[in-house]
Amino acid sequence: MASLRQIRGRIRSIQSTQQIMRAMQLVSASKLKRAQMRLLQARAVLGFLDGLLARVLANTPGLKHPLCATHPAGPDLLVLFTSDAGLCGSYNTHLIQMAESFLRRDSAHATELVFIGRKAHRYFTRRGFTAAGAYLDLAGRPHPSRISAIGRSLMERFLEGKIGSITLLYSEFVSTALNRPVTRRWLPIDPLARERVHALTRSHANGFAEDYIFEPSPQRIFEDLLPRWALATFQRVALEAFTSEHSARMIAMKNATPTMPRKS
Repeated sequence: MASLRQIRGRIRSIQSTQQIMRAMQLVSASKLKRAQMRLLQARAVLGFLDGLLARVLANTPGLKHPLCATHPAGPDLLVLFTSDAGLCGSYNTHLIQMAESFLRRDSAHATELVFIGRKAHRYFTRRGFTAAGAYLDLAGRPHPSRISAIGRSLMERFLEGKIGSITLLYSEFVSTALNRPVTRRWLPIDPLARERVHALTRSHANGFAEDYIFEPSPQRIFEDLLPRWALATFQRVALEAFTSEHSARMIAMKNATPTMPRKS
């Protein structure tokens, strides 16, 4: 039977753990709030660019851009977003499992991996995978300049013809209690997807297509707008991943906080 000293030591240990977990939960909640605000802004910006792009396509169909071109000779690229730190429940596990499933399905193609986050990089490199790129110091902080630099670097590699396609694998933020791993083909931009946006815009234009005067030419506007749209999409995906990470860590810390029995 435990002595009184052992029982008191156990109580102090539980209280100390409770304070640590509670502090980590509050830190994650604060980071989550800031990340949610930035994510909402990114969604609004991308929605605005969607509307502009749809209007250009609605009035001038058949526009072409190098970001829509296919490069059959180049390898496919999978960009995997995970966290740098742990203590976020099954957040990283689900993403890694989905990445493994993706690689098994595309086993016939030479798929290269780019890691944003230490967890996936450590997991796959230990299993013999070579990283085509690794960004391991973001720590869940959405630095706009860093995210933009990563997106531009990937776009340049695609435009040079070194990559056949780029797929993003990340956790989409649905609510504080729910995030889900998803894959999204980023490049090349799917013309059919743009046509669906075009059709959606026309269906809400009071039943008729609006006429616009473009200055400069529609092609010049399209050439400038499409890279901005692609970069805004990449920034939103990164913010979805970081917001999901903070949400998962906050819930994990809440569930891990030990509860002390109430005094009768």
